[in-house]
Amino acid sequence: MKWDKIKWNKKYLRLAISAAIILLFVVLILAVTGKKKVSPNEDAQPVVIIQKPEIKNLVESVSISGYVEAEAMIPVVPFVSGTIMEYPARAGDYVEKDQLLAKIDDEPFRQQMLQAQAAYFAAQSTYDRIETLFKSGATSRQNYDNARAQYDAAKAQYDLANLQVGYTEVRAPVAGTILVADQAVGGIGSQNSPVAILADLENQVVRLKVPEKYFDLFTLQKDSLSVIVTRPAEKELYEDAVTSATIENIAPYISPESKNFQVVCHLDNPGERFRPGMFVKVQVAYRVHENVPVLPIQTKKMDGSCYIYNEDDKTVSFIEPFAAPSDGEYFVVPSEYKDCFFVTDGQNFVFDGQKVRLYEEALNENL
Repeated sequence: MKWDKIKWNKKYLRLAISAAIILLFVVLILAVTGKKKVSPNEDAQPVVIIQKPEIKNLVESVSISGYVEAEAMIPVVPFVSGTIMEYPARAGDYVEKDQLLAKIDDEPFRQQMLQAQAAYFAAQSTYDRIETLFKSGATSRQNYDNARAQYDAAKAQYDLANLQVGYTEVRAPVAGTILVADQAVGGIGSQNSPVAILADLENQVVRLKVPEKYFDLFTLQKDSLSVIVTRPAEKELYEDAVTSATIENIAPYISPESKNFQVVCHLDNPGERFRPGMFVKVQVAYRVHENVPVLPIQTKKMDGSCYIYNEDDKTVSFIEPFAAPSDGEYFVVPSEYKDCFFVTDGQNFVFDGQKVRLYEEALNENL
């Protein structure tokens, strides 16, 4: 019995402590929130942010992603196969025309050349002797023709052997920058594997796959289009690389599979920050609006409608969706609304004629 009494005392003690904690918590909440009472009408008014249109230029454009390419990428392959003895080619190096890229072991080809040379000299000697006899009438026309044919065949073999010796030195066919050089001394050079890939980095292009719906825009307004190519960079390290570009070619063919057509844009000034294979964003501008009132695109609701703020009675008015030029970030405000305040945040929680509070006012009231 005594034990039960002790248990009941502990239970009541815990309940008393819990009640005291809850009471203290309620007092603290009332102390914090009781500084200022908000009327029920004020509490029901949504808070909005408003903004007046700013005057700036707006460019209507089409944005398409692509990759930089060299206008001409030239794989350099050896015309003969063999062991690579020298390999001075290095990726990133600029080489002049006829500069050595790789040297293939020429000893087997020199041996073939010496054999062909011996056969050629023998055939030449025979031909010279038969020709003298033929001119003097001491031999037949058939013997002369046979000697001539053997001489021509031996000379062709000798010339080919000389060419093959020369082909063991693989040289740059044009001036350019080495993009790929993945062979090594001791490797096997062959026509199936280039010793280097060259490109003229002064002539770089972007081949765009443009949706069919823009075909008329590109073909009918080609001369008025302006192109800006941007390579996104790491913001904390460098700014984006930007250059203008010129439209070189518009394909007159729509792919039936992708419903795209190709547009080739030549980079005007690629400099050091554009290289083949890099991802870029291409903006093709087709119309410029100068000194027009604009607002951020998020001012409009999903259905294209928006609200303006009335300073006199602190209410908002609904504006039906309207078509307006846009660059993807801003849209042009109709001239009749250029001096109005638009609701740029909170427009999804208001209705036409509703009284609202401005964010700045609500913030000051709660301080």
